[in-house]
Amino acid sequence: MKPRLELSIIYFFVLGSGAISTMDFISQPAKSVFLGTAMAVLISMGIMFIYKYFQKASESK
Repeated sequence: MKPRLELSIIYFFVLGSGAISTMDFISQPAKSVFLGTAMAVLISMGIMFIYKYFQKASESK
């Protein structure tokens, strides 16, 4: 992924989580779905970054 796209996805989910959790007119199930999706995406991106880091480290040896 391109760094700009990665940052925009991270910003969307991190800032969106804060915004969604403070809104009273959104139902709790909708908030839970958004927060669960955000958590899954951010964890998968973190795993991808860690994998790329170790892959670069092993190639440089």
